[in-house]
Amino acid sequence: MQSTPGGVDARGFRDAMARWASGVAVVAVRDAEGLRATTVSSFSSLSLEPPLVVVALSQASRTLTRVEAAGGFTLSVLSSAQRSISVKCARGELDAHLFDDDAFVRDSLMGLSCVVHGLHRHGDHTLIVGRVTRLHEGRPQEPLLYWERGYRTVTSLLPSDTDCA
Repeated sequence: MQSTPGGVDARGFRDAMARWASGVAVVAVRDAEGLRATTVSSFSSLSLEPPLVVVALSQASRTLTRVEAAGGFTLSVLSSAQRSISVKCARGELDAHLFDDDAFVRDSLMGLSCVVHGLHRHGDHTLIVGRVTRLHEGRPQEPLLYWERGYRTVTSLLPSDTDCA
């Protein structure tokens, strides 16, 4: 990793973070202007009680502006069959027919409907803390993963702790 006198440079940090595998999700908002969505891999559960999640969006994101104004958003976790949806949303090429009336990606693994609980600006991103108000049951499928700047799928599962007992 490249370091500068003041710390780690952006390119080295980006390269290092590419080694972190994550799931792929779509953050969407439906408001008076219509539907807006973007692809994210920086999403996590934050708290069970109350049910909170956190997602990071670039401060330049048009979706962020709309989520802030609307005060809520949906999050759809994508399956391995939904790679093209991820690519389209990442490019800002929105196909509204891929979403249901509640702004969930159709046939996703699962979805969360959230109200904005907090906004925290750090660096070039904003962390959105969302309070989950509704669960959207999806379809059981293989998840879409992102690792080393490319889409991946689960190729094998290690035995769980209970399988080893």
